[in-house]
Amino acid sequence: MVPLLMGILCGALGVSMINTALPAIAQDLDVPESMRAWIVDVYPLATAVTIVVAARCGDRFGRRRMFVLGTIGYAAAASLAALSPGPAVLIGSRVLMGMAGAFVIASVVSTVGALFTGRSLVIANGLWMAVFGLGNSLGPVLGGLFTQLWGWRSVLASSTPLALAAAGCATAWLLETRSPTRVRFDPLSIVASGAGVGAVVAGIKLFAVDPLAGSLWSASGLVLLVAFVVRQRRLDAPLIAVDLFTRRRFSSAAIQLFVSAATAAASIYLLSIHLQSTFGRSPATAGMALVPQAVATVAGGLLAPWVALRLGRPAAIVIALGLQALGLASLALAPTASPVPLVLVGLGFGFIGTVATTALFESSPRSSAGQVGAIQEVAFALGGGAGVAVFATLALLGGPHGFALALIAAASLTLASAFLAIRRTPAPDTGTTAGLRSRVRRRGNARPRRGSPG
Repeated sequence: MVPLLMGILCGALGVSMINTALPAIAQDLDVPESMRAWIVDVYPLATAVTIVVAARCGDRFGRRRMFVLGTIGYAAAASLAALSPGPAVLIGSRVLMGMAGAFVIASVVSTVGALFTGRSLVIANGLWMAVFGLGNSLGPVLGGLFTQLWGWRSVLASSTPLALAAAGCATAWLLETRSPTRVRFDPLSIVASGAGVGAVVAGIKLFAVDPLAGSLWSASGLVLLVAFVVRQRRLDAPLIAVDLFTRRRFSSAAIQLFVSAATAAASIYLLSIHLQSTFGRSPATAGMALVPQAVATVAGGLLAPWVALRLGRPAAIVIALGLQALGLASLALAPTASPVPLVLVGLGFGFIGTVATTALFESSPRSSAGQVGAIQEVAFALGGGAGVAVFATLALLGGPHGFALALIAAASLTLASAFLAIRRTPAPDTGTTAGLRSRVRRRGNARPRRGSPG
């Protein structure tokens, strides 16, 4: 787990450190208001676009190999970003960082799904979720301190040594795993998925400036995504097994993961900008204000296995999403009064990240570990990127009340996703290892009928 957790930490810092450095970057590079959010959310969006291909490459060529290549590429892209002479080069470098990060994260999640089962799977997911939260807690603080002490370029350059160290540890310690079935690549599917996601998010970003153009971009992206899904259902070896979404437990977990990641990422971005632009906080002070949320994310990831075991997964998910929604709504009303709202948001996100990820793997065949890992990370990365894009646009359109409006909308969406868990637990899936273990336990505990042999 050591190299895997180092890779997760590297990716988390790459996302979170930039938030508190953004005002300094915007001032130094003269970044227009409409481009500032792109510097932050282009990273998770590039990850979301690339993650499916990255996961399939790991399935075919080896996940350890893709992890090492991803960490080395990440180090190179971070160094390029630190040397950026203007916003275009910086955004392009962040795209490369996100693409390299996709190979790292896809390898982590699919390797965990391939090597662990049962309780060990829950614990492994809790560990990487906790490290992700640790990266989120360290990122804003380190980003603010580095910006004040050595400038914003040091924030980006600091990712390079950690990425290279992760590559070295993976070469020495990480087990190599591959998919047991032959993996094929379909160019049309790759183009449709990437272009569809990119067009939808570009439309969301353009909507605040030009509603007509934004709507057209989003509509074209949705058409491409629908075509992608239709094509996957017709292929013998699809890029993504979209039929997994017909399993209610799987689709509910994916939606909850997407929504929780979207609203948590939006709260970090919006509060960081709000504290510095409205209240005049320094980057370091703004980063310190975000620590409670990230520390609570660590706690949520570590507590999730214990809480889910005692309360049951559906009840625990409803409580976690309810707490996250309450935190977002409270943050909208009092952005600087108390760390309690941030703690509630972090606890909910950490818990959902662990339990929903486990549910994805337990409700699908073991042979689909790579594809399930890709879907999980698409939900995570696309949720984070789309969350920043959507709620930042709402904040911009809302004028002086935009901050509160965006967070109230985020709270409402989070609470709505909780209703997906309020249902009867379905019968065990006969195609999964969890369902197999359940049937074995029932058969082992069943008493033989009178007159039957043995």
